[in-house]
Amino acid sequence: MQWEISIIEYIQSLQNGFFDVFFYIFSFFASIVGALIIYIFLYFFSNKKYANCFGLTVIFNVVINYVLKIIINRPRPYEISDSILNTAQALGKSFPSGHMVCATTIAVFLIFYILKNCKQKYKKIIYIFLISLYLIFVAISRMYFGQHYLTDLVAGLLVGFILSFLVIKYCLKNKKILIK
Repeated sequence: MQWEISIIEYIQSLQNGFFDVFFYIFSFFASIVGALIIYIFLYFFSNKKYANCFGLTVIFNVVINYVLKIIINRPRPYEISDSILNTAQALGKSFPSGHMVCATTIAVFLIFYILKNCKQKYKKIIYIFLISLYLIFVAISRMYFGQHYLTDLVAGLLVGFILSFLVIKYCLKNKKILIK
């Protein structure tokens, strides 16, 4: 675990006003609030069935993540090491990262949506690249604020990906209910 503390210490050594705001924005849009904004956008400006599938995916992932946090009960980095600054508010335990689960849920769904609805290949590549950057910046932001270890983030990525894939697959099988 010391190697993970070293990573967080290095990232926190870069703290400045610009990064404070930059990483706050990414953390904000990787939260349930960011997911709600996307849900509202999908519901009112795109397709209600896509919105319902996305909402179901978010709810399922948040519940499973909450249960995993209770079972695993891993303390946050700032609770373990005095060298780690706690510069953001977070609820619950550290493993897996809820922000990373939520960000991955958003990313997987947006990639699914883009692949189903975007016709131009170059646009698909650009959008997927930008979504990948979003995930990287979310991961860095959670260490920047002292909330998570790298392994929390990798686990959040895996949990978010696997659960999102399963829920989207369920939505596709139940086309009458959730997706055209």
